[in-house]
Amino acid sequence: MILTIGTFLVALVGALLCWGRLGLSLSKPQWEKENYRGRLVVGVSGVFIVLIEILIIGNLYWGFSDSLDGTHAVAVLILVAAFGLLGWVDDTRAEETGGGFRGHLGSVISDGVLSTGILKLVGGILVSFGAVLLADASDGLVGLARSAAIVALGANLLNLFDRAPARSSKVAVLWFVILVVSVVIWGDSYSPLHLVWASGVVGASVGLAPSELMERHMQGDIGVNATGAVLGFSTILVGSSLAQWVTLCVLAALNLMSEGTSFSQVIAHNPALDRLDRLGAQHRRK
Repeated sequence: MILTIGTFLVALVGALLCWGRLGLSLSKPQWEKENYRGRLVVGVSGVFIVLIEILIIGNLYWGFSDSLDGTHAVAVLILVAAFGLLGWVDDTRAEETGGGFRGHLGSVISDGVLSTGILKLVGGILVSFGAVLLADASDGLVGLARSAAIVALGANLLNLFDRAPARSSKVAVLWFVILVVSVVIWGDSYSPLHLVWASGVVGASVGLAPSELMERHMQGDIGVNATGAVLGFSTILVGSSLAQWVTLCVLAALNLMSEGTSFSQVIAHNPALDRLDRLGAQHRRK
């Protein structure tokens, strides 16, 4: 657990330093987006999450190769790099579609347009299957499909919540805390090591949160997709078969709900969720 917490703190500080020292290098017109208030901000700060996680993977495996599974390290590396790349394409070259699965599929069926969203959807599914298969983190075809779905749906879920400053970071922290508590209660002495991969992306996401709350930037699909994918992967590493089925049902339900329901409206109509959502965001205080 010490290694997991230490990795979280290192990633957090690393993200703070990255934005402070290198944030201005991302202030280019082609990398800017309008935020929820219509202000132009840097829209690709998630590259720092990807880069920090890649460095963490290399250093962790180099320093703790006797304790960490090499196939897990490679699988996480593939997930971060691939989802980061797919997110970059979607952030910098996205076309206007109806949004969601239906919007992207509709653009293919009606207009014959292969949107970046469809590329990310198909690519994300394939990468999820490949990473789970490489890590040998499931038993049988059913387990493989279930695990890959958790990874892919986890990546998409954080993307769906990325509609307000640091909202996806808060969801990522909640997910990570649930994993940590579950491991402490039901896991064995080795289980916390499986969370070291997630602690890197979540720590980096938290490190970017203060400047994101000040509306300096957005992580974009690059950061939130990579974070969600690694959280999903860590979930299958520490969760029992039953826990994975429950996780899959929750993720699937939330993803399907988003097709017809606005999470922002649901949050706004719930006082407790609304206060948590506005926490730290000076421009969103009522």
